[in-house]
Amino acid sequence: MKIRSTILLAIIIGIFSLGTGIFSYNNTSVAQIILHSAFAGVEYYPQYVVFLSYQYMPLLIFQVIFATYIYKHFCSASVYFFSRNINRIKWFLEESGKLYINTVLYLIVFNLVGISVTSLFIKVTIDEGVLLLIIYYILIHSLYLFFSTLAINVVAIISSSEIGFIVVEGIALLQMAMYLMLGKQIKDDIIEGINLFMLKSNVIANLIFPIHSSHIQNVNKFINEKGIDFDLNFSIIYYFILSMVIIIAGAYIVEKREFISNNKEME
Repeated sequence: MKIRSTILLAIIIGIFSLGTGIFSYNNTSVAQIILHSAFAGVEYYPQYVVFLSYQYMPLLIFQVIFATYIYKHFCSASVYFFSRNINRIKWFLEESGKLYINTVLYLIVFNLVGISVTSLFIKVTIDEGVLLLIIYYILIHSLYLFFSTLAINVVAIISSSEIGFIVVEGIALLQMAMYLMLGKQIKDDIIEGINLFMLKSNVIANLIFPIHSSHIQNVNKFINEKGIDFDLNFSIIYYFILSMVIIIAGAYIVEKREFISNNKEME
């Protein structure tokens, strides 16, 4: 997908997804709009399944559109392209870099459109320190989108795009269910020990900003609703490690993959 197509997709999704739920107020802030994208209001209880699903939708749409981004390029390149002594690993890393650029661009445009649309109807104020919150949001959510979408493509190269999507999104759904059930194990709203471990290791929970904390006061004031020791930097490192794992696995698979059966769908 070309950059302009990504921008168009982000504009469309931004218009229809952001701003809903905050038009009932007389005014709002940039921080509130960003937090809306970062799953504000989503608690770890089953009754929040609708809110979690709705706010996850912009991420899911990106994953659907880019589910075969690298997979199709790999299949179309096939023997002819790689027979000219093309370094497959270098090619894969370049394609992965392009995918990450698309994730960052998508999130930036998506939220800019949401802020612009909201400002047409109600007053939008700029909070002190909101820039740091935005940077954390872009870093964390782009890394999640990158590693999950890349994982779909890598699994697709091994099997097919349908299986790649089902496997990765199936894991995401399982993580959502585990997050929503966590509240039943928590007593007196105190998260520690095994519950804290389950929260921090949950792939979806790391997307949810209100349950996070920050050592930077100008960021912490926007989040940390539960008083949990769950620093935003942890989520950056967590998603970065997952991204590196997928990149290494993908590079190995692309290097070793034979072309005889690499495109079962087109066969």
